[in-house]
Amino acid sequence: MRLLVVMLGWFGVVLGCAIVCGHLLAHAERSGGSTAFDSSVTSWMVRHRSSGWTALARGLSTVGSQVVLTPVTTVAAAALLARRRFVQAGLLIAAWGGALLLYNLTKDFVQRPRPPSAIWLTNVGKSTSFPSGHATQSLATFAALALVAAAWTSRAAWPGRVLALVLAAGVGWSRVYLGVHWATDVLAGWLIAAAWMAIVVRLAGVARVLERTRRDATAGHG
Repeated sequence: MRLLVVMLGWFGVVLGCAIVCGHLLAHAERSGGSTAFDSSVTSWMVRHRSSGWTALARGLSTVGSQVVLTPVTTVAAAALLARRRFVQAGLLIAAWGGALLLYNLTKDFVQRPRPPSAIWLTNVGKSTSFPSGHATQSLATFAALALVAAAWTSRAAWPGRVLALVLAAGVGWSRVYLGVHWATDVLAGWLIAAAWMAIVVRLAGVARVLERTRRDATAGHG
């Protein structure tokens, strides 16, 4: 229970920082919601679009969406719980669920407009732009899956981390390429995910120590 309270407290800290950064960014924005940096990056990507890059961007965007991440997380967490790996399951669920809540709440508070719909290559409805939900949830979830895989077998440690970072970078790039996010939305999503993962990993380590201590105490009484 104490760890849950600590996690909620740090969640509030990350959320507050994300909201403050979003509002500070508004001071550097133009009327359309972009900064000079955002406009230059988006303009360059639009000019260099091709059918091949568009297909890749759409595929990566799907990989980083809840259509993929939700079932993957659910199946992986269920497998971990079935094997009584409670701390790892908790890490995965907290990473995915926390990232989901962080970006949705931040969007509601910041309300940054998306790039012009004329350049969209995919439909995103009326949702707001800051931060990129795909960037936030994909980095947090892929990183958590990599850590779980590394705990399962040490041979998956480096390959898993590299794959997680490559996929997360690809997902972030895809959202700017598809014209539905500014580059700073993606950067913010990555920063939020990194901060949240640092907290989750730290608390998971504490939970692991507590679990080991409890197990040793039980064995000693036996």
